[in-house]
Amino acid sequence: MDNNSHQFRDLTITPISQTEDLVVSCDVSAGFGDRKYDLVKCSPEISVSLTLRTAMLELISYGATPINVIDTLSVEYDPTGLKVIAQMKSDLKEMGYSNVPINGSTEDNLNTEMTTVGITVIGRSPKKVDLTNERSDLAIFQLGVPYMGQAVLDNFSKIFSVKQVIELRKDPLVSDMIPVGSKGVSYELGVLAKTHNLNLELSQQIDDLEIKQTAGPSTVLLVAVENSMKHQFLQKYPDLKWIARLGK
Repeated sequence: MDNNSHQFRDLTITPISQTEDLVVSCDVSAGFGDRKYDLVKCSPEISVSLTLRTAMLELISYGATPINVIDTLSVEYDPTGLKVIAQMKSDLKEMGYSNVPINGSTEDNLNTEMTTVGITVIGRSPKKVDLTNERSDLAIFQLGVPYMGQAVLDNFSKIFSVKQVIELRKDPLVSDMIPVGSKGVSYELGVLAKTHNLNLELSQQIDDLEIKQTAGPSTVLLVAVENSMKHQFLQKYPDLKWIARLGK
């Protein structure tokens, strides 16, 4: 059987029919938790929330709908695994995906001293047209601020929610979206430029240091809209800031 799977950004895309694709995203977190050798001390619930968030944002930004979540945990099933699973169920409910099943595995043979959480999300999406050359003039907006490590916990209440991104993805003004993680804003701007086969022009107001910082568990989202719709989009979403233009 032919395998027509391919990688798009951080996603694996597999055709399942003439009109639909299977979309897979994943993320891992290590050293965030309450164990002896964890580098950033927090509850395992926060650790899994941040990891699930990243995998979900990748999927949702593409326009896919999640159908399965799989966790791979370096902790024992009871009590830590049970707490983590309960948190995932709570997070999925808050996102509007309470019907999405969770499967996974825990480490019950060894006593581990560092928290590691792996999350894989499987979704379905209508087939995408080739974005290259589809648009010739795009405005790029930034939602959020890059945080990593302890700064994520210190600014937890300020970080935008997955639900906000779900609503943004539904907006017909939005042409493309991409979450920003450890590679930073500058790198993902380059990815957008390559996807659309356009040249990148940065705003003069952009923070040169900020765009090179890691954004940890996707604490920044880049949103592309037609440049002609730039001012209309800003009026609708004043919390976003314009940072770049993609053009011929």
